[in-house]
Amino acid sequence: MSCVMHRYLGRELLRYWLAFTLVLWLVLLAARFSLYLGQAASGRIPADTVLWLLGLKSVGIFVFLLPLTLFLALLWLLGRLNHDSEALALAASGVGPWQWYRAFAAPALLVALLVAVLSAWLVPQTAAQGYHLRAAAEQRLDASALAPGHFNFLRGGKWTVYARRTGTAPGSLEGIFIHVDRPSRPQVLVAQRASVETDKNGRYLVLGEGYQYDGRAGQSDYRRLHFKDYRIRLDPSHITVPDKQDAVPTPALIGDSSPAARAELAMRVARPVSVLVLALIAVPLARYRPAASRYTPLWLGLLLFAVYFNLLGVGHLWIEQGRLPAALGLWWVHAVVLALAAVVVFLHRRFAP
Repeated sequence: MSCVMHRYLGRELLRYWLAFTLVLWLVLLAARFSLYLGQAASGRIPADTVLWLLGLKSVGIFVFLLPLTLFLALLWLLGRLNHDSEALALAASGVGPWQWYRAFAAPALLVALLVAVLSAWLVPQTAAQGYHLRAAAEQRLDASALAPGHFNFLRGGKWTVYARRTGTAPGSLEGIFIHVDRPSRPQVLVAQRASVETDKNGRYLVLGEGYQYDGRAGQSDYRRLHFKDYRIRLDPSHITVPDKQDAVPTPALIGDSSPAARAELAMRVARPVSVLVLALIAVPLARYRPAASRYTPLWLGLLLFAVYFNLLGVGHLWIEQGRLPAALGLWWVHAVVLALAAVVVFLHRRFAP
């Protein structure tokens, strides 16, 4: 295959890949944005953290999409070449399967390298920042994060806050109810109004004209106190960040022999490998008989991708639970998918009209 043909196929593949990536990325970002907006409306996170969380999450979504979008771009390009008889003309001029693989090897290797770098370095960093931001947001009680007329669950669900309505002053609330879940002595605060104030020591939620109830009603240590002003620190002094393996740096995972760390490391290795496996599958899968629909390989490809990544998820869980040896990793999934793809291609060619 000539260099001109290599450049032509590479340019067309890049065009389709960018189109698929952009469209699917925007769709998933819109879905995630809708989720964050719902959480902000219910008071689970402050509204000013929505875009930050979305930006951090977008990196992980992008890396997840890269193997799929390259696979779809290959199937679409090859399907178009078959439909327009360009592939038939190339085959008549002596272009065989190995020439197709040579043409797509460089793009597939570049995407695999990109996925490997992002999975090993950038995705853990953004995941850690996202968990920290989410934890800080959930532990931060802010009047701007409260939805009047609804129960809002803040600080990891330990605070239940209800505001009857917004106040006349900007950023103020009226009819405040706060329940603090404490195992030994639960606390309830009821106030007529609330507002946010800032001084040199930080930000505070100031409750006005209310009552504080400590303990359980009917017990000897139950107390009811009246207050004119009650100040609650909004900036938590200590932020508890959940321990998530996907936020652990790759060098730390390599030095950790726990099943959870081994499972996460296997998944980070599997992502770039999946790019090469899907590229290998795409060439024979995209070849169909003239009477068959040009979209048949695309639907078969989507089905194979769904099976592939579900198997990767199952394998990750089994390693984490100790049901599979860590040394085996997820290599068996790649072998199973290659075998399944070979069967699908054989049946497709054998029984297609």
